[in-house]
Amino acid sequence: MKKIILLIILAFVFQVYAQKLPDQSYIEKYRSNLCGIDSLMQNGILTDSATGLQFYSGYKYKTLYDWDQYFDTIIEIYMGWPSKYIQNGVIIFLDNEKESGLIPRSVPADQWDAKEHAKPFLAQISYLVCKSYGEKDWILKEPYFTKLKKYIDYWLNEMTIKKDGLSVWMSGPHTGMDDQHERAGYWEDRQCEGVDLNCYLVLETLAFSKLARLAGKEEMAKEYERISEQRKQTVRKLLWDDKDGFFYDRKADPQKPLSKMLWEYSQLNNLSANQSKIPVKSVESFAVLWAQVATPEQAKRMIVEHLFNPREFWTSYPISVLAKSEPWYSTIEHPADMGCNWRANVWMPTNYMVYHGLKFYGYTDLATIVAKRSEELIANSGNREYYNSETGEGLGMNPFWGWSLLGHFFDLEENLKWDINDIK
Repeated sequence: MKKIILLIILAFVFQVYAQKLPDQSYIEKYRSNLCGIDSLMQNGILTDSATGLQFYSGYKYKTLYDWDQYFDTIIEIYMGWPSKYIQNGVIIFLDNEKESGLIPRSVPADQWDAKEHAKPFLAQISYLVCKSYGEKDWILKEPYFTKLKKYIDYWLNEMTIKKDGLSVWMSGPHTGMDDQHERAGYWEDRQCEGVDLNCYLVLETLAFSKLARLAGKEEMAKEYERISEQRKQTVRKLLWDDKDGFFYDRKADPQKPLSKMLWEYSQLNNLSANQSKIPVKSVESFAVLWAQVATPEQAKRMIVEHLFNPREFWTSYPISVLAKSEPWYSTIEHPADMGCNWRANVWMPTNYMVYHGLKFYGYTDLATIVAKRSEELIANSGNREYYNSETGEGLGMNPFWGWSLLGHFFDLEENLKWDINDIK
């Protein structure tokens, strides 16, 4: 009897192994053709002066950023790199946590970044490591598990308007889309209940619930699962505009005076000063697809009416991060802009999120189109920080070894049997 049971177990293990082997073999073969990328990525191995820990960054000015690290993690996993740079990046952020739970969104942080809470990706990064490397003790041990919870709770409490349950961005730069001031304001405006932010939190709280379960904290796991589902329902209810068929950001306080650019925008669009909706069509709203927040009907309208609309997001080189119909859609920066250009340009991580969202909702053929057009950008213009949505010209850092390298892995993901981003 024992021999029979043993044979059944061995057969099961072999079956699981056999199911995973083709994917792993395919990844290894795919990776073997990317030795040039591996060499380029060596530029991103840096050392944190405070801790002595090595981490990975795509920026030559040696800064560790919050959501960049998530997409860099995917690249490192696919390239077969060790997990230490990923783990160290999370630990460096957690070591910079304030007593309140706030973590500056960059390391090192300037006077503005220091006031803006790191975007909610640290639990998702940690879960990626657990899932891809089978390594969990590094994040489940103290003090890091408690620090991670405190960091998430800061978003849920200090950065959330209690009456409606939505969290707010501090500014355009806080979103990571540096010059999208018309939707998220300037420094310390703290007005924008972002579609993207609240979708990230749907995923972040879900990832944390999985980590809590791995830590044997079942009640905590159930609580954060509940928070994730509640946030999903709130986004659907409060940020969806049925008339336009689009998810819009909105003002946390409709009575609060708008920042200068938001006020100019409201005048152009005949909005009242106490308008709560911020009707800016930005690629960030498609985070509802990536986070699986939209209903099938909402997703269809977002995709058919807006994403593949040549008058909006489907530009000559898609996907533009601002719709062509927006007043601030521009291939050149406006005088008041700061940081990188998130207007008439294409950024690989947002293309990547849209690609996965399309696959989840069953639009696999359209996802393949996004994948192929993204690959064309890199093939024609090289590894650049971002790309002109009208001409396909590479812009920003040259070469760039950060999240734009995702563009090399669309074909890989087209052929994989599993989704690295799936939080199960």
